Amino acid sequence: MSFNDLEMENIYDKLKPVIYEKIAQALCDPSATPILDVGCGDGKLVNFLAFELKKRVFGVDVSDADFGSAGREAELKKVSHLVKFVQADSKNLDIFEDNYFGAVVSVYALHELGDALAVLKELNRVLKPGGKLIIADFIPGGEAERLWGERYYTIAEFKSMLNLSGFKFAQTEKDFIYLYEDVIFILALKLFPKKFYSPFEFMTFF
Repeated sequence: MSFNDLEMENIYDKLKPVIYEKIAQALCDPSATPILDVGCGDGKLVNFLAFELKKRVFGVDVSDADFGSAGREAELKKVSHLVKFVQADSKNLDIFEDNYFGAVVSVYALHELGDALAVLKELNRVLKPGGKLIIADFIPGGEAERLWGERYYTIAEFKSMLNLSGFKFAQTEKDFIYLYEDVIFILALKLFPKKFYSPFEFMTFF
């Protein structure tokens, strides 16, 4: 890997604190609890949110390889009582009840989770109506794609998948938050279920 490639990796890594702060700001309201971090990896975001927001935060990852270091960091930050790390497939989160979380976040992870639409549908299931979904991820055409050769979703694909999985897309394309030329910050909301009125209820409106 060349010096320039290492510099680019550093740029993406240095964006993480900025992303973490933006997520914390977006989830400071009381309704955004508990929080789920999908593809939590080393648990740094989980511990950060627990420390900053004093809320219950769960981290889910298909691998538990970094859970030990995540737990030790939680102890140092004195948030062990607020965090829990769970090894699970994000497409199958049966360990959590429907409408359990007030917010779900994912940083640099959704593109790695396989069937993203299936993941988003499962996240919709565990998220409370009106709950927030925050995604920070790469989009095609930038240095990340060149560096790692991964397949990233376009803005149009994000919009389509969010719509199909029951989310309200909270930003238009021109209002997208670009954290870098190929890193976007997305905020979506879980739609409230449609209310079906009985004939009697309908008549009371007139």
